[in-house]
Amino acid sequence: MLAPYTTFRIGGPARYFAEPQSLTLYKSCLQWAVDRKVPFVIIGAGANILVSDSGYRGLVVHTGRLDRADADGEIVTAECGVLVDSLVDLSLNHSISGLEFAAGLPGTVGGALFMNAQAFSGSFAGIVEKVTALVLEGGKLEQKVLAGEDLEFSYKRSIFQKRTLFIETASLKLFKGDPTEIRSKIEENRKKRRERGHYSHPNAGSIFKNDYSIGKPAGQIIDEAGLKGERIGEAEVFTGHANFIINRGKATADDVYRLIRFVQEGVLKRTGITLEREIILIGDWKETS
Repeated sequence: MLAPYTTFRIGGPARYFAEPQSLTLYKSCLQWAVDRKVPFVIIGAGANILVSDSGYRGLVVHTGRLDRADADGEIVTAECGVLVDSLVDLSLNHSISGLEFAAGLPGTVGGALFMNAQAFSGSFAGIVEKVTALVLEGGKLEQKVLAGEDLEFSYKRSIFQKRTLFIETASLKLFKGDPTEIRSKIEENRKKRRERGHYSHPNAGSIFKNDYSIGKPAGQIIDEAGLKGERIGEAEVFTGHANFIINRGKATADDVYRLIRFVQEGVLKRTGITLEREIILIGDWKETS
């Protein structure tokens, strides 16, 4: 079952599952799937995803053991499976500033790059120096180094969503800072997340993207549409943050998916605004209303 590997604590089984302990084995797992034409998906901490109750009919590669990271001067280099919050602590231990905005984020470095994770007026787009990735060309995976400016970052988007590129490592360009100030900012951001209830129930973070041309974040739009607190089964639009859907205990992926569609349809009907889903669906899904 994939549920333990997601922050929603939801998800059925994978046909194949791999947890490589090195980048060499990581490449071998992906090449195995390519050679056999087996569909595959890569997951890290399992945030920002919803896995179908029926699971995934292919290979799931979990990057949890690709967790090596180090600092050299003002450069922090990390494998794709390193937890973002652990990297924040590493930067603090070396008195390096620039990652404080990411304190408390639940994902991995790979996921943060894939989605250009951002919070508290900071984003990964602003700190990435280079990325090593595997690129699929002619049926073979080869390593490629990409500079930060080549990653096509924009709001919640990156080149990794558009091309067959699979992140191995990232080098982040930070800067020396005062450890007392760094620690204070990290603690402040983590406290804000706790106070907002981000960890009170299993969830996957923001469900919908913000459309800044509207002038209101998605959570406010959902709240004003009167949908905060709505439930389907054990899935609920979180009363503490309307852009979160929480698992009250035994929610199924179908509960969550139907609630996502319910919110989209309710907002469209009441405001004329179409909410774009941010969360990534993994597995097979049926349309529902």
